[in-house]
Amino acid sequence: MQQPIHDQSKPSADVQSAESFRGFEQAFKDAQTQKKQDLKTAAVEHRHEQVEAMIKTKISDADWGDLVHKAQTAAEHGAKQCLLLRFPSDLCTDSSRAINNPPNESWPETLRGEAAEIYHRWNATLRPLGFNISAQVLDFPDGKPGDVGLFLRWGEQL
Repeated sequence: MQQPIHDQSKPSADVQSAESFRGFEQAFKDAQTQKKQDLKTAAVEHRHEQVEAMIKTKISDADWGDLVHKAQTAAEHGAKQCLLLRFPSDLCTDSSRAINNPPNESWPETLRGEAAEIYHRWNATLRPLGFNISAQVLDFPDGKPGDVGLFLRWGEQL
């Protein structure tokens, strides 16, 4: 039995036009753009929540002891400094501008919350023992200061 001959010049009933395919493509691109925007919005909200939590955080004596012990362990492994805290630049009153533009002796005045508490504890307890503290912007997402590191230093001047 012979197969019926199909007219190949006519599109099959289940194939849509190229215009509809372009519509599928654009819908995919639009969904990807929306997904990126949603992720960016969620990241901004998370950073804001993180800053608010860090403003409210109090450093207990036990927390301070843990940080000093972490630094001691780093020194025992040959390090000259230890990252005490990584925090969003928004925790600073100037979004870390003073930290990012050294030398600027006023940078500690811009610290808030947990970062300010660590700085004050260092100043009261470790500075008299010869320790130094420094702050540095660690990353620049979208060209803007992102996270800041607060470092305890004991080695020669870095």
